[in-house]
Amino acid sequence: MQKAFSKLKLKSKGSNIPDAAPAVDSGKEPSIAQIYQSRLNYGVNFGSSFVLEKWIFHDLFAETGGDTELDAVSSLVAKNGVNDTRSKFENHWNNFVTSEDWSWLADNQVTSIRLPIGYWHVDGGSFTSGFKFEKFKQVYSNAWTIIKQKYVEVALQNKISVIIDIHGLPGGANNAGHSGESGSGDFWSDEKAQVSMAKMMGWIANDLKSYENIAGIQVDNEAGFANPAKKQETYYAACISEIRKNNKQVPVIISDGWWPDQWVKWVQDEQGDDGYIGVVIDDHVYRCFSDADKAKSPQQIIDDLNGDVLTNLTDNGSGADLMVGEWSCVLDTQSWEKAGGSNRDDEVKKYGQTQCKLFNERACGSYFWTFKFQSGNGGEWDFKTMTDKGAIQPFSRPTKKPSDDQFQQALGNAYNGHVDYWKKQDPNGKYQPELYKDGFSIGWKDADSFAKFNGSRIGRKEALKRARLQEEISSKGSSKYDWEWSQGYDEGVKQFYNASI
Repeated sequence: MQKAFSKLKLKSKGSNIPDAAPAVDSGKEPSIAQIYQSRLNYGVNFGSSFVLEKWIFHDLFAETGGDTELDAVSSLVAKNGVNDTRSKFENHWNNFVTSEDWSWLADNQVTSIRLPIGYWHVDGGSFTSGFKFEKFKQVYSNAWTIIKQKYVEVALQNKISVIIDIHGLPGGANNAGHSGESGSGDFWSDEKAQVSMAKMMGWIANDLKSYENIAGIQVDNEAGFANPAKKQETYYAACISEIRKNNKQVPVIISDGWWPDQWVKWVQDEQGDDGYIGVVIDDHVYRCFSDADKAKSPQQIIDDLNGDVLTNLTDNGSGADLMVGEWSCVLDTQSWEKAGGSNRDDEVKKYGQTQCKLFNERACGSYFWTFKFQSGNGGEWDFKTMTDKGAIQPFSRPTKKPSDDQFQQALGNAYNGHVDYWKKQDPNGKYQPELYKDGFSIGWKDADSFAKFNGSRIGRKEALKRARLQEEISSKGSSKYDWEWSQGYDEGVKQFYNASI
């Protein structure tokens, strides 16, 4: 009976997903918080800052042969007690990122960090009841305060946003140890856990709503592939509903389960033509794990990126924004064995730069895995090392404000090109090219507004475009030619950057 009740409760939380507030307020320039939520992000993960991974930071695993955080904390508590273990963990959290690190990140134009945490870190461990970390909640009593004071607030001082990524769920969203517990993705069969985590997401949204640099709340990490994904759909809906009770604006980030189009369709279906649920779909891009990639040479993997990164999306992904929450410059040894006589550093550089270019074109942000390692550097997993080698680089930022004459010229050229194209395609057709002109002007204006804040660029373009189109419809009414307005918006954003970079 308990299981049936939990499932019923979970579904009730997720029924009729509420709309989010528009990504930008009608008739107004975006606020600073809205820019943090919607700008294009060049980011990095703080891997093993909170959810420990032995291969990245190994000190806290000294007393165990296990690889998960649960192994580490249980062994340390058994040997040294709660107080000593808490001190060791807090020392790690407090010193993971130094003031010099933050300065380096800002100097290298990093705009955002993705912070992987576990459910056990939230609110002094108050959401661990009935789960494996409950007996260790005292170790984590100050974790949430440290997250806010040493990460969110310091990031804000450096004009860097933070994604709160719930990397560790009870039982794990997948069967890997990086979820903090060794398991087999048991989370998806535990409705009690899903109800508890949905409530936790609402609590997080409420507790962080005063911080303007929260770029999103991620409700799971690397969900296992599922088709159909009914359990994931129900959980995502419940999380969105709980978050929206407390924060109408913050982006909600969901894992794509290694199939982005599955969730593009879901977002499109849930939103309909004129709704907006404020969801970002997280895709991870690694080319070093699958047998298919191991069978390819580095050159072939690089050549294939254009055709297989965020492609083949329903209706070109209309209405859905995607991010790349994890990626690296790592290729498997078997791939390097097929490299012929090519220079490895050259190929790594080409691989990283190609990924950066595609992510900036197709995603609203990308986050390299990972920032730092306890011992030495992580080579092609290491953000600083790859930066120094020139394999990864930030996107170009607007550096000059286009003049009114440049705007008028760009608008005229784009408008005339649009009109001429449709005259040739459909000489007898009747269109509303003035809608295209309106969309172009709004897109240009939004891009200019973002640029005023530290040279930011628009990232969640689908979210902004949907907000502005609804604003247009509210003012002038709907038209079957609203697609012209949308095309104009896209072109306005594009031409602003052509003129300002």
